[in-house]
Amino acid sequence: MDALYFLNSRTRFIRFFYAESSASFSGVKDKIENALPPFDDPPYSEDSEPPYLEEWMDAEAALDVLGVACISMLSDSLKLYFKTLEERVIGFGFENREAPFRGGFVPAYLAALGEILGTDWSDCPVDLALIEQIVLVRNRGQHGEDLTSFHVTHDKATLDKHPRPFFVADSELSALTAEEGSLASLLMPTIKVDGAGLHRALDEVDALASWIEDRLGHAHDWRRRVARPQVEQP
Repeated sequence: MDALYFLNSRTRFIRFFYAESSASFSGVKDKIENALPPFDDPPYSEDSEPPYLEEWMDAEAALDVLGVACISMLSDSLKLYFKTLEERVIGFGFENREAPFRGGFVPAYLAALGEILGTDWSDCPVDLALIEQIVLVRNRGQHGEDLTSFHVTHDKATLDKHPRPFFVADSELSALTAEEGSLASLLMPTIKVDGAGLHRALDEVDALASWIEDRLGHAHDWRRRVARPQVEQP
């Protein structure tokens, strides 16, 4: 089975889905900011807030929700790719599945594949910390925190492991690193998955799968080693 082909098909779809969906929400914001129809004739109001603020904020929130949804699809695609390597391409398993997966499926599969592909991953050009954060953001995004908002924040466990998280607004990251102290010492930063961040994550997942594909020849050597009967020493 060509696992790389099907993973790339999924990442292409995620790019398409985000581009088409975000265009609508960005279009609403642009029309409001430039007073274009149907936002060119605001009703009379004595409020000090700008007209159509609620509609603008809804569009902004929709972009945030869309970004997290796409990261969730990407995380699931990566997990299915690893599972396909395990079950249908290479054919390996875990003696005790619960223990290695306690820290997440990315570290578990990287450890197993490292042995099979003959690498400690130091020669892999992919940002593996970003790969892991894709899954962490997906996990956080599945659980709302506040009825009044769709925003989701990073948690302390994530910040302890990744003090400068990738999926965070530049303004929050700048404020949190401007003075002494760690991110976790302040309010938890909001998860922010914009178009640039999503495409960087997609590129890293594609690059990781391509790199693994180029080393699959090592899997044949691994199969021979594990299949070779052990000769008892006299």
